[in-house]
Amino acid sequence: MSAKIKILGIAPYEELNNSMSIVSKQFKEVESDIYTADLEEGQQIAAELFGNNYDAIISRGGTADLIRQVVSIPVIDVSISIYDILGTIRLARNYTENFAIVGYASITETAHLLCDILGYNIKIITLDELTDASMTLDILADENYEMILCDAITNRLALTKSINTILITSGFESVKHAYQEALTIARQLKRVIHEKLVLEESLKQQKQDFVIFDESFDVHAANVSHDLSSSMAKFLSTKKDMTDENQYYHTFRNRVYMILVKKIVVDDRIYFSCNLKISTPPIINNRFGIFYQKRSEVEEIFTTKLLFTQFIQEETKRELQRVNNFYSALIIVGETGTAKSSIAYQAFLNQEMHNNQLISIDAKLMNDKMWKFLVNPTNGPLVDEHNTLLFQNVEQLSVRDAEQLITIVKNTKLLQRNNLLFTYNTNNVSEEKIYNRLLFELNCASIYAPPLKERKHELSVITTLLLNKMNIECNKEVIGFDPNALKEFLAFEWPGNFNQLQAAIKELVINSLLITFPSIRSSSYSGKNA
Repeated sequence: MSAKIKILGIAPYEELNNSMSIVSKQFKEVESDIYTADLEEGQQIAAELFGNNYDAIISRGGTADLIRQVVSIPVIDVSISIYDILGTIRLARNYTENFAIVGYASITETAHLLCDILGYNIKIITLDELTDASMTLDILADENYEMILCDAITNRLALTKSINTILITSGFESVKHAYQEALTIARQLKRVIHEKLVLEESLKQQKQDFVIFDESFDVHAANVSHDLSSSMAKFLSTKKDMTDENQYYHTFRNRVYMILVKKIVVDDRIYFSCNLKISTPPIINNRFGIFYQKRSEVEEIFTTKLLFTQFIQEETKRELQRVNNFYSALIIVGETGTAKSSIAYQAFLNQEMHNNQLISIDAKLMNDKMWKFLVNPTNGPLVDEHNTLLFQNVEQLSVRDAEQLITIVKNTKLLQRNNLLFTYNTNNVSEEKIYNRLLFELNCASIYAPPLKERKHELSVITTLLLNKMNIECNKEVIGFDPNALKEFLAFEWPGNFNQLQAAIKELVINSLLITFPSIRSSSYSGKNA
C-alpha cells in the first residue's frame, strides 16, 4: 500500500478551514492538516511546518502568494469561482441594491467578468499592496454603501468599523478542484524523509510534553500542538533576562502551564528546551467556573469566534469609549441573549491598563470553596494585579455574597490594581438591589444591551448576516427568505434575542429542502414554541 499524500492546509478564515476539512475527507489517499491563519501568520505557519514531510500546501489568495516565498513544495491556490461570487451577489440583492465588492484581484477580476456578462452595475474596488484598505472602507461608508461583499482580510477590517459585510467564500467545488490539483502534483513530486517521520512519531509517544525553540523562538522540535507552541513562543520571547534555567507560568486556552526552560548551546547556537506541566490551580479553576484568557486570546475570539460582536451597536461602542478613561468598573445590563459577553470583551479590549488577562468568574457557581480560591494569597484572582475580572451573571449572587464582594473590593483597593466587569441578566431577577449596590458602592458605569424588540430597524440586516453565517456552517446555499417568511421574522418579538434568532435561522437552514431560491417557512420560532 502506497503512503498517503500529506497536504498542509492554511485557510485565511475559519469558514474555509471548515470546507477544506469536509472536502479532505473525500480523498482517502490524502492525509490533511488544516490551520486557520492569514497573510504573514499563514506564511509563518507554512514556513515552520512545510518540512514535516508535507507534499503540498493548499491556501488562498494573498496568503498563498506569501507562502510560495518561503517553501520549496507546491502551493495550490483555492480559487473563487464565478458561481461563488454570483451566489454572494444574489444573497446581498435580496436585501439591498446599495452594496460594493472589495477585495484582491483573485476576487475582483472574476467579479468584473461576471458583472460584464450579466450587465450588473456594481461598484468593484481592487486592493493591492499599495492600497490603503482602511481608507477605502471609510470612503465607502461615507458614500453610504449599506453592505460590502469582500474577502476575509477586508471582512475582518470592516467589522472593526461596524460596516455590514458578507464574506465571499470559495465553494466546495473550488476547494475540491484545489485538492485534485494538489494530489496530481504531489504524486509526481513526493519525497519521503524516513528519518524525520521516525523522529516525529517518537516525539508523539513521549509522555512528557516539551517544546524546543531556537534563539529566534522558532520551533525546532515539539510534541504539543502548534497553537500551544506558538503561544509559548510569543510568551517566552518577551522574557529579556532568561538565565540558564528558568520557571514560568503561562496561560493558554483556560489552562495554566508550568514551563521549565533550560538554555542549551549546540554548535554555538542557542536553543531553549521547555518541559510543560499543567498546573494544578487551573484544573480547580475550571471546576469552579473561573477561566483565564490572555489579551491575545480574547482578541482572537473577538475577531473570529464571537458572531454577535458585529451586532454591537455603534452607540454602545461610543459609550464604551466614553467611560473607558473614567471608570475602573463597568456593569453591562440587559435581557438574555443580548450579546452582553461580547460587549464585555469589547470593553476589555478597549482598556489600556490592567489588561494582562481577562479572568471570567461565573457568579452562578459562587460558594465557600470558590471564595477561598478567589482570595487565596498565593494565586487568588482578587489579590492578583493588572488583570480584568469579569463576573458573569452577577444577578445570581446572593445579597450576602454581593456584600462580601463589595467589601473585599473596597478594603483591598482592588480597583487600583485591576478592573472589574459585570454582566447582569434582567430576565433572572425580581428586584434590583444587587445592581444598585454594585452601581453605587463601586462607582460602576452602566452599559445597556438593548433587546431585538428595540432594534427592529436592524433586524433585516442582522437576519441576512446570520443567514450567511448559517449557510457556511451548515454547508447550505440558501439565498434568502420569501416575503411572507421575512415578514414573520420582522414581526416576531424574539424574547431570546440573538441566541433565539440564530437558533431559529440555523434550524430553518438545516431543514430547507431547496438548494437555491428556497421559500423558508417554519413554525419552530413562533410565540408558542419560542
